Amino acid sequence: MDANTGINITVIRRDGSQQTLLSEPSQTTLMNLLYDEDQGIEAVCGGCASCATCHVLISEDWAEKLPARSEVENMLLQYQEHFDQRRSRLSCQVDLNADLEGLVVEIAPEE
Repeated sequence: MDANTGINITVIRRDGSQQTLLSEPSQTTLMNLLYDEDQGIEAVCGGCASCATCHVLISEDWAEKLPARSEVENMLLQYQEHFDQRRSRLSCQVDLNADLEGLVVEIAPEE
């Protein structure tokens, strides 16, 4: 992602519908994009990795391409009802960059 173009992220909403979003340069994390585009995440803590209200499920084919979860992210996610060891991420901890072009994420079910 450079200063002039964003990346395309496909979002699967809780109702099963899909939309492809184009990030803006100011949206530095996946949470910023999903929140700004009203995709159903609350992001109560504003991206501080302290609430898990931005929980998403990364598509199977992308799960291994992202950096590993931090200890804090693991701690928050493991107590979520819909935790998936392989696919669960806090969207505030996923930095947007050109390597994520075409990423597919599912908004986790509400707790």
